[in-house]
Amino acid sequence: MTEYIHSRNVVLVEYNTTQNWYAQIPNQNWLCVLISDNTARRYLDEVIAKIIAKDVCWISTVGKQCAMLHDLVDEEITFREVDIDKLYLPQHHIMTTWHTNFEEGIWFSIIAANADEIDIETVILLDMTHGKRRKDIEMAITKVKNG
Repeated sequence: MTEYIHSRNVVLVEYNTTQNWYAQIPNQNWLCVLISDNTARRYLDEVIAKIIAKDVCWISTVGKQCAMLHDLVDEEITFREVDIDKLYLPQHHIMTTWHTNFEEGIWFSIIAANADEIDIETVILLDMTHGKRRKDIEMAITKVKNG
């Protein structure tokens, strides 16, 4: 599903370990909304590393794991900033937010999120719930479109 809302491409990507979800995300000027309710830590770690490698500029988290997932993202960024091996980080600062209200998190990510260094062109909604939140995602997008 792809929409054009508020001068941004909004794309729903389903996370799946058997498909190449990674090929569906851009390499620059993008925000990622991580949607997760009950995803195993090893998969969260994989996703965090891969979206950083694709130069994400903002990461928002929604769903039942939003606060914990936000902490994992911040920990990974901080670790990369101080590690002796100089693991990859984009040249720009990665902003992070978590949203306990699902619809507000989607709205914020599409409408209000603004990175000073980067013009956000694409919002990727990365659904890590195996489609269980699809209706919630579609409803939130509809509300954003309708104002």
